Amino acid sequence: MIAGVGPALIDYIHLIDEYPERGGNTIVIWTKKFAGGAGANVIYGLSRYGIECSFYSTIGRDEDAEFFRRSMEGVYLKLKVTHERTGRVDIYVDRQGERTFFVHPNASGILKLDMDCGDFEMNDYFYLDPFPSRESLKLHIEVARKAKEFGKEVILSMSYPYVKMGFESLKELLRYTDIVITSKAEFDLLDVEIEDVLKFVDLFVLTMGKDGAMALTGNSEFYHPAYKVKVVDTTGAGDSFAVGFLYCYLKGYDVETCLKIGNFVAGYNVQKYGARNIPSLNEVECEISHNDKDV
Repeated sequence: MIAGVGPALIDYIHLIDEYPERGGNTIVIWTKKFAGGAGANVIYGLSRYGIECSFYSTIGRDEDAEFFRRSMEGVYLKLKVTHERTGRVDIYVDRQGERTFFVHPNASGILKLDMDCGDFEMNDYFYLDPFPSRESLKLHIEVARKAKEFGKEVILSMSYPYVKMGFESLKELLRYTDIVITSKAEFDLLDVEIEDVLKFVDLFVLTMGKDGAMALTGNSEFYHPAYKVKVVDTTGAGDSFAVGFLYCYLKGYDVETCLKIGNFVAGYNVQKYGARNIPSLNEVECEISHNDKDV
């Protein structure tokens, strides 16, 4: 079983023609509501592929909380109410598929998780996704340390909230981390070499958008190109990559296949609006059996 520990969020996606200049304005063409939170998106996707999943987070008492719970059907949930309102993200997407996030932390900014020894015993993997809170890193260090005490594997989504803290701040968490997944744009903000991260972790996975993805260990490097698709919305591209990559990883496939299917699921997702558009398990299994001339 794999556990997600990250924010429970609701995404409100607003389509616009183009971003205005600072101080200007633009017209919102439509608004749609989706369940979100990067870690929640990953756990949702893995559960749809038949992986046993659990998710630990904080939530509100509002209708958005019920909306989120319904979206995670089939996942073992431990959601602690810490605020009247559930965390919300307003996402503005232009016609080229580029997006900008505005986060309302609400419950996801007040971290009082409900986790005990039984949770660490029953889960084999822990996927950590930053909360929009100053307490997020401290909480994840505690979770990761406890997971290692139980002999479990820790996977870190090293996204913007953490990389902006700087590499020195992340070292303690990395000491308890086995796999790091991050984007090139986010990793570049750390201003360190991949080798610096590999001093702490066993596997470093870097997504590069249209340039594909790569993975590195202490002595090996792997690469797979991106799939050529028409991009509608890049929201959740990294999350859907993690779904494909981790599905194959948990099933014991080699790293090249993990990268390939990560790119395949991400390419599928960006052709639609929202972060939870993933191909069927049958499509994924068929793609696993195809060779790379189909990319």
